[in-house]
Amino acid sequence: MADPRRLGKRGAYRLGELRTAGPWPGRGPKIPARREPSFRPRRSRGPLLAWLTACAVTAALLGLGAGLGWWFLPFAAGIAAGAGPWRTLPALGLVVLAVVVGWGAALWWPALSGAPVGATARVIAALAGLPPHAAVGIAATLLVGILQAVAALWLARALTYPLR
Repeated sequence: MADPRRLGKRGAYRLGELRTAGPWPGRGPKIPARREPSFRPRRSRGPLLAWLTACAVTAALLGLGAGLGWWFLPFAAGIAAGAGPWRTLPALGLVVLAVVVGWGAALWWPALSGAPVGATARVIAALAGLPPHAAVGIAATLLVGILQAVAALWLARALTYPLR
């Protein structure tokens, strides 16, 4: 570099070019866009009512399926949410909330009618090697459903990624 005053300036380091003098063709100085503070959301978060409706319907289907013994429905819900129209985080929130509400309702409903759900959950937790408390058994059951849904969501996103 022949001129030390150009050090650190734009266009001073032209590595790999044959010519060394003059500005680059077609590139003028970039003027940054003026930004003003705003309290509006930067992007739309999507239709909240549609998300809540899908979550309620999914939770109801999961609760009915859990009552029928269809333990695989969180996996199916995760596949459907992963291949659905939502982005990853809203879809993840949908399936996690739907599993917790749906399976939680399926575990809570028999307890209201007097079934020994707490005793059964205590025995299941003890057999699984966990502390023998009903809350631990119920939490482990909900965690299994959440893990199914999250794994299915990840699988659906991985398989449909090139299509988006």
